[in-house]
Amino acid sequence: MPEKPEAKEKAGAAPEAAGEQAEGGEGVEPSESKRGPPAGVVPLFFSGPSQQIFGCVVDVDLTDENPHKLIHKKKILEDFKNRAAVCDFFPVKQKILDYPGEEILLVYDYDFKYGENFYVCVTEEAKELVLNPPAEETGGEGEGEGGEEEFYEIPKTPQPKEWVCLGSDLEILDSQVHTTRPLVQFTVSRKRHQFCRPVTYTDGTGLETVDIVSQPEPEGEAPLVTLELETGVQAVQETMEASCQTERRVPCNAVVQYEPQTLSDSETGALMGGEEMAAFLQEVYPRLEISLQQNLIMDLFVDDCRALSDEDWMTGSNSGTHLKEYQSFTDLKFSKDKVINWIEWHPVIKGVIAVACGEGYSADERIDLSTRLTTSRALILIWSFTDPIHPQLFLEAPEDILCFKFNPSDPNIVAGGCINGQVVLWDIREYADRLQINKTSDQTEERSRADNMDIFITDVKLDHSPIVPPLVLSYLEHSHSLSVSHLHWIPDHNEICVKSTHVLENVSQFSHQLVTCGIDGYVMMWDTRPQQSGKKPTSPHKTTTPPSLTDLDLTWKPFYKIPLPRSELPKTFSATRVSLRERQRGRRGRQGRGEVGDVENQQVEKGSANIHPIVSQTDAGTGPEIEGASTKYFVGTEDGEIVWGDWTPSKDQESGKFIPTRPDYFSYGHCGSVVCMERSPFFRDILLTAGGWTWAIWREGEKNGPLLSSCSCAVQYTCGTWSPSRPGVFFLCQQNGGLEVWDLMDRSHEPTLSQNISSLPITSINPFRITSKQEMLAVGDSAGTLHILDVPWALKNPSTNEDGIMEAFFERETQRVGFSSGRTAARAAAKRESMTAASAELTKEESAPEGELEPVWQEEARREYEDYLATENKLLIELGLVEPLPQDND
Repeated sequence: MPEKPEAKEKAGAAPEAAGEQAEGGEGVEPSESKRGPPAGVVPLFFSGPSQQIFGCVVDVDLTDENPHKLIHKKKILEDFKNRAAVCDFFPVKQKILDYPGEEILLVYDYDFKYGENFYVCVTEEAKELVLNPPAEETGGEGEGEGGEEEFYEIPKTPQPKEWVCLGSDLEILDSQVHTTRPLVQFTVSRKRHQFCRPVTYTDGTGLETVDIVSQPEPEGEAPLVTLELETGVQAVQETMEASCQTERRVPCNAVVQYEPQTLSDSETGALMGGEEMAAFLQEVYPRLEISLQQNLIMDLFVDDCRALSDEDWMTGSNSGTHLKEYQSFTDLKFSKDKVINWIEWHPVIKGVIAVACGEGYSADERIDLSTRLTTSRALILIWSFTDPIHPQLFLEAPEDILCFKFNPSDPNIVAGGCINGQVVLWDIREYADRLQINKTSDQTEERSRADNMDIFITDVKLDHSPIVPPLVLSYLEHSHSLSVSHLHWIPDHNEICVKSTHVLENVSQFSHQLVTCGIDGYVMMWDTRPQQSGKKPTSPHKTTTPPSLTDLDLTWKPFYKIPLPRSELPKTFSATRVSLRERQRGRRGRQGRGEVGDVENQQVEKGSANIHPIVSQTDAGTGPEIEGASTKYFVGTEDGEIVWGDWTPSKDQESGKFIPTRPDYFSYGHCGSVVCMERSPFFRDILLTAGGWTWAIWREGEKNGPLLSSCSCAVQYTCGTWSPSRPGVFFLCQQNGGLEVWDLMDRSHEPTLSQNISSLPITSINPFRITSKQEMLAVGDSAGTLHILDVPWALKNPSTNEDGIMEAFFERETQRVGFSSGRTAARAAAKRESMTAASAELTKEESAPEGELEPVWQEEARREYEDYLATENKLLIELGLVEPLPQDND
């Protein structure tokens, strides 16, 4: 092949340099890449694992400046034994074996001079040449001060080469279009005086056609056939005009007068005294008498189907059981896009409901958004059915409120638990007039309106809604260290002694104490009465200042703390719900379950003038101790446990002091945080709990497990509550905005009703029975909307003897749980006994001499083997493979 012109010029320009660098080195890179590696140098690909094995990792152990690595020959031979053909030295295995030296040179080829990332020297001469290249001669013309001559290739325009046909010209010719017929010629002409005239365009209707006249074809020529034609079609809407005339009919008034047929007195007397009338009465009278007697015995106009519906509505049909939304509340400024943490109905005033709204952020999000949350307000919104747009009152708190309750004795006192662990008290006595509904003096008229379902009276309220600041804040250092998750007021008929924590009779019949639980693992008891009876007088002429709730501000602390430690771990139970056995029995309880009677009017009338009967803690606790009063508490935790405990302190044997008692028992009830722990309003010892994806019903004192538990639901539960009117009905809310109604009188394996209330998670629920004919269900979601649902007739009217049926049901479930736990314990004991006997037998065999082991297990093994041989022989005889022996025939 002829040499290129550039190479010739370079060889002629510097022949001496090319001769001097023929041995090797950096200056021979172009020639070496063409001729290949020198003798004794073999290009080699080296993978990542091999680089790590031999310590020659690229850019770590070897670089472009330091590319050499000496590897001991023994190490390569060991790699041959370990990896065989996988070893990267395998292509030069024979050369490695023939290598006379002990160390082999491996060089990193940074520029891929020989086509691979490494090359190896398999001879001593190549090794010496790479490690010690020959020194380059210095001096001569054209050399600089550094003693090295540089050569640059002069770029030139490449010479054109002769084109060689390889068949592409045929492809080009094939792709060309060749005419197979004479071309069609058209001549378009116009008159000469129309040349160069301006063209004018006008709008057309689309229906105009222009005819182009073509000249006739000459005679003797064949007609042209159009093989391909491009056409266009435009669709035009068809229009039609039509008219229709209807026939007019003019109404016309018409009058028809009928004249009754009457008889004269003589004719009437003759007809009534005739023989025909006497025969008719004699025939009809017995039958009429029997019919009248039957009417007295039974009512013919009673609808039997409607009468049966009182008892037979629970046969599985869901008709008439759906919840209907009565009203909804939302405030665009203070509740929109917030989470409704708690809902409470006003215990006295009908149509008034309070909600606690908060930010739905996690702990990490609250830390990131702490600056914005500091400026936002934490409020409780009190709504009235008279104004569904504007809240009637705002209760302000230092932090988001997670739970709150009205005082059962004085609803003007409200207690709430904050997310920072503080407990807050408000007094809304000054604003009670805004919440009360105007009542007429005639109570009979009011009751008639209530019976007619007109329970909420529309009244014009003020536009401005006042903001009530907190009256009392608990001392932060003595409050919960984490958020307050639940609270309860102690009923007004009893109180807890501050010193001994015993249950005493409340002489004042006023609720002063409350119980809270928190995520920090404590249950705390609070007293709203100041520790001192009042301020001392500054002069002898002045009287003692009576105590008030304001004396507790920023000094209020619990009088008793109950820790919830775990027995096996150095941690505590994080309480989310707490429940006490004692409950409010006054006022509403005496009027019936959830109904508001005449006592309501008395409470409302004295609401504005009612003074909180404040006494000091030193004057409290004067009542006698109640015998048999329960001191048990029940707590639900974040991890799904149900904890039983007694708050009565026990004496420490070491120090002699009275300390809180540890929890008696706990059970893993749920696989998620407990979001509901409600006592049945009909049975004091029955509790409903919900958490995670399951719910359960527990009985106080039953430590063998829940009476009834559900299977795992597809959607997580968020809250739940019992029905205030039916013992066997409870409501559960879900994460997807659904509401489940469970009726144990109907079925216990699936909900009686599943209804979607909102598209967002439901966070709180609270039912309220307003009258005997109407019951409301308040539901709040994570968007700040409060939904008021009307409970249907079937879910608020109990069936006959439903209390007794449910009591028998719970009793049967208690016996079943006891029997199941007893059987499990008996089986476990039997298993332990059998294991103990086997262990004792094994110990006996190990301790017995070798000659005495024959009766123990060898005799049994021999007997089992003989039985196996007999069974095998019998099977072979039945299959005809073996002839029976004479003794077998017998």
